[in-house]
Amino acid sequence: MSGRFPLIARCCSSGNVLTLSRLRGRFALTATVAIVVCASAPAIPATQDRGPFLSKYIRASRSDIRRLERGEVVTATLDAPDGRELTLFGAVRVHCTPEVFAARVRDIERFKASEYVLQIGRFQASPAVQDVARLTLDPGDRESMRDCRPGSCELRLPAAAMDRFRTTIPWGKPGEIEAAGSAMRQFLVDEARTYLAEGSAGLATYADRPKSVPRAVAFRQLLRPAAFPAEYQPDLFRFLDGFPRAALGESESVLYWSREKFGLKPVISITHTALHRREGLVAFASKQVYVSHYFDASLGIALFIPEPGTSYGYVTYMNRSRVEALHGLFARVARLVAARRGREGLGRVLIDVKRKLEQEK
Repeated sequence: MSGRFPLIARCCSSGNVLTLSRLRGRFALTATVAIVVCASAPAIPATQDRGPFLSKYIRASRSDIRRLERGEVVTATLDAPDGRELTLFGAVRVHCTPEVFAARVRDIERFKASEYVLQIGRFQASPAVQDVARLTLDPGDRESMRDCRPGSCELRLPAAAMDRFRTTIPWGKPGEIEAAGSAMRQFLVDEARTYLAEGSAGLATYADRPKSVPRAVAFRQLLRPAAFPAEYQPDLFRFLDGFPRAALGESESVLYWSREKFGLKPVISITHTALHRREGLVAFASKQVYVSHYFDASLGIALFIPEPGTSYGYVTYMNRSRVEALHGLFARVARLVAARRGREGLGRVLIDVKRKLEQEK
């Protein structure tokens, strides 16, 4: 993604890896898509101990390194500073070059294609309704649009959008379904235009519950050093945080929307991605701009780390998400379940990432 649009991207993450969903007090957890792996990879030759090389990038035991060299996936849950954040990490060894990695993640629609991604498309330099023409609404979301009020809404929406949906759509009349879909598509276009012009600071705060944190503030809480040094990319983080005023040399940037299976209901989201090369690494980051359910903020960062003197490399992925449902009496139990299912889901995603990176174009 270049510093401005109409740019290119393809996501090696971004479809948020972990979801904790809440519906009337019930919790449902599901892991969904974000990364890549290869099914029929060639046999990996025996190598020297990779511990010293990998220790610069990831915190891995000798047994983890042996598993990676066998082509297996390694995943972990990282400690979070508070009870409302989930952080997952995963890594896998792949047979491909940095150029192949960059080319695959640029093609976001094909790279994220899976049974979990129901619809997807990218915004142009000047977002228009045609960019989201394929978007359809889940019946439950349509019902929520009708009933939403500040402090009581099953959708993550600003107060002005709630009022517009509730008062301008002809509820209970023959044109209700198309009018609701049209209103949501226009809302997404307005969100994209505002973000491209003003960044996260220009986006209205969600009003679905009392005391919501502004979106820019929630995202900034995720931008801290990681336990895995390579995942902390300060230049890239500053670009995502300060967009559109901040610049990032030799980078490509894209804004896209998607509708994906998450938890008990599909999630509609807008994601900003950035592809950047730095010190031999290829970094691909994703920032949540808008989401219809569950999350306050989300940051994903995937790296391709080339292995010197070989045709192999390592793909690592870290996702930090501030999850709206992780508080209250059963928060600790919910976090444990979410972490376990998140690791399992991330493992499956990384296997798919490996397949996509190693397959012939």
